[in-house]
Amino acid sequence: MVAIGIDVGGTKCLAVALANDGSILDSLTLPTATGVGIVEEVADLCTALASRVGKAATSLGVGMPGTVSRDGIVYLAPHLPDVRQLPMRALLSSQLGIPVVVDNDATCAGVAEWKNGAARNCDNALVITIGTGIGAALIANGKVMRGHHGFAGESGHHIVMHGGEECPCGRRGCWEQYASGSALRRMANGVSGEEVLLRVVQEDKEAKRVLEEFASWVALGLYNLVNTLDPQLIVLGGGLGSSGVLRHFVADALTQQMPPSELRPAPLLVTAQLGHEAGAIGAALLGKEVIE
Repeated sequence: MVAIGIDVGGTKCLAVALANDGSILDSLTLPTATGVGIVEEVADLCTALASRVGKAATSLGVGMPGTVSRDGIVYLAPHLPDVRQLPMRALLSSQLGIPVVVDNDATCAGVAEWKNGAARNCDNALVITIGTGIGAALIANGKVMRGHHGFAGESGHHIVMHGGEECPCGRRGCWEQYASGSALRRMANGVSGEEVLLRVVQEDKEAKRVLEEFASWVALGLYNLVNTLDPQLIVLGGGLGSSGVLRHFVADALTQQMPPSELRPAPLLVTAQLGHEAGAIGAALLGKEVIE
């Protein structure tokens, strides 16, 4: 018996099979299908990975980008434009005949870091994923905050600039338009975030200026979240957020925006530990919770 977790991204799906001790037995990656074809692809990934490890899947957890309701309906996935009000959990459960959990991908990554990674043993934490967009997992008093509908954590769509840059969600001025990998590329005139970070290490002055500007936007959103949730710990993850270089710049910017420590202690800011597999690991862990 094995727990399967699948992280559905804008370009690829990563599936992992977890052993009882939480270790990864095997993994499998496929390009992301379009529209409702994603359901068939996720089901096939689950079956194929279980077959590869030679064990029946006892549960499936799926991390999806966008707004996912408590009953596993994907209402909106801005970076998967053909997905709208998709009853993913019901369809997968019917097809596979096993317990299925569908949750937001950043929430899944946050659960993995909380249970097995950088936020382990922390009852009040924020896990922020910075990649193409921004996601957030909110841990409060030892529980994952999901909100009434399950949509809590859509922090990338907090408005930080009225009438600002247009976002794929249809609004303007969302945080992720100023503090995501896509935003950094725009600020750097088309240079990738990874290249900007490399140039900073090489002491390129223009790259440093761009990263300082970018970090100030990241810190602005974090400061708003700190005032709302008062976390002990903030974990930066995702493809770009896991960079130690970025963490250093964001920590400096956040310190400048926070009040003096004698008035309000600042949360500890750390980088994620589980890398690109965090979302799939967290999805598998959430699936295991259903049957334990």
